[in-house]
Amino acid sequence: MHDFLFAAWVGGLILFIGVHTWLVALRIAAEVLAWILCLRGTRFVAPPAVFAAAILPLASHAAAVQPVAAGAEFADAVHVLSAAMWAGGILALASLRPPEGWRGEEARVLLERFGRVAVIAFGVTALTGLLSATEHLNELSDLWSTTYGVVLVLKVGGVALMVGLSALWRRGRGSAAAEALVAILVVSATAALAVLSPPA
Repeated sequence: MHDFLFAAWVGGLILFIGVHTWLVALRIAAEVLAWILCLRGTRFVAPPAVFAAAILPLASHAAAVQPVAAGAEFADAVHVLSAAMWAGGILALASLRPPEGWRGEEARVLLERFGRVAVIAFGVTALTGLLSATEHLNELSDLWSTTYGVVLVLKVGGVALMVGLSALWRRGRGSAAAEALVAILVVSATAALAVLSPPA
């Protein structure tokens, strides 16, 4: 996990080069604190990591260029946190190697427990993502005529692929590594959307 936290911190530093705001500085501080706590193996990693994720929509290039309403900022924060629960859980599961494989009894119980959380987190992510898209896009044609829209379409395609891979994985036929790879690509697209300016 410390590798992902380090990558988030580096991303924040790169963003700070172009956007000098106190929110970006606060986000970077929270990310580096979470990274240090993770390296030390303490159990208090979650609070600064969740805080950094929650303020991500406020501390992005898009927010600096085109401020949005407080309700939209709240929806973006909920979107980031629910997506982190879903994709982060997939990445965490992909790092495990159950003794009897993913078809074993212990693995099935773990997948069932995560599945209950994942369905709710995915539903919240999809709903808040739709709300965010309607806030940031002016017309349907923005999806193919702007860089922001194209990246958004690629992200949605990656999410759809993750849903399909999840269904296969739960039936014991999918690959945890494949779904984790797609999750990383979706997170990368999300990071790109935070840096890109929405259509004017």
